[in-house]
Amino acid sequence: MKIAILGFTKISYMPYLHFYLNQIDLSANDVHLIYWQRDEKPDAPVPDGVTGHALAENMDDSIPLKSKLPKLNKYRRFAIKKLKQLRPDFLIILHSTTGITVLDYIKRHYKGRYILDYRDVTYERNKYYKGMVATLVNCAAITFTSSDGFRKFLPEGAEILTSHNLTRDVLEAREQHKIKTPSEKIRIAFWGLLRHHSLNEKIVSALADDPRFELHFYGRAQGKMLELVESAEKEHTNIFFHGEYRSADRIEFAKCTDILHNLYDNSDKTTPIAMGNKYYDGVIFYIPQLCMPGSLMAEMSARAGVGFACDPAKEGFADGIYAYYQSIDRESFFASCDKELSRILKEVESGEQKIKEVLENAAKEGK
Repeated sequence: MKIAILGFTKISYMPYLHFYLNQIDLSANDVHLIYWQRDEKPDAPVPDGVTGHALAENMDDSIPLKSKLPKLNKYRRFAIKKLKQLRPDFLIILHSTTGITVLDYIKRHYKGRYILDYRDVTYERNKYYKGMVATLVNCAAITFTSSDGFRKFLPEGAEILTSHNLTRDVLEAREQHKIKTPSEKIRIAFWGLLRHHSLNEKIVSALADDPRFELHFYGRAQGKMLELVESAEKEHTNIFFHGEYRSADRIEFAKCTDILHNLYDNSDKTTPIAMGNKYYDGVIFYIPQLCMPGSLMAEMSARAGVGFACDPAKEGFADGIYAYYQSIDRESFFASCDKELSRILKEVESGEQKIKEVLENAAKEGK
């Protein structure tokens, strides 16, 4: 069977790609990845056994939507051209935005013959856009959502499973993370795409030059966020900006992290209901995490006993973090992480089995 996977960004920014790839027998299927190389920086290699087709078109994610539209149209034309050339039997669509750009084409030619990965909320508060998402979900063989909080934007009656932003390749390194690299200071670290300038400005202000802490930023930053972290590193002795990293690199810098900065701005209407990659990294690497009060991740971390809810805008933010860290019983915390990971892996395994079933049925129908 020929399978095409459609992604909307670089390979290195799609670690969830492997959730689907790992369920495909690459020796028995012809797998193609249609994706978007949005900048000229190095990317992760195309996975072994997969043929890559990249649109090389630079686009700064921080520009307004109106300025993005011509670029999005280029991706649409590129993806449809590749689909016509390849004529795959089945599709895996990574994120609804990807699917929306080619919705008319896949509705006509691939109804019931694709898996949709619903990864984030974008413009679903617009009724017209929400209707297109509903069509995309209803035409899919099955949909995975990365957060149960997103289900309120999806149509009732469709088959929707929960996926998790977890990569199994780091699980083997788990045990060594129980022992951290020694440090006189509590090392707080954020990794991923650096966003939410106002929130992080408050965090920098609260922790800057506090002798109890170090604050580390790992990842891609643009615009005002880049200015913030670069100037903070220059002006303060305990703040560090390390730039972009490969996914596997976090195994090493997690060893030098005592607390995970998993704080996002709740004024963003969709962020409070999202489940970020770092929630899983905290559980896997035995790192207590900071979450915003009122968010789904704060609720989940409190229920599992793996994190602490705190607001950088409130007085006593730094003191609260310090008191929380000092109060942690390590053995109890490790047990909580193990229990939460076990729960997550059961859901992951259920989803993996469903993907295999859908692909097997598609292969039978294609014969």
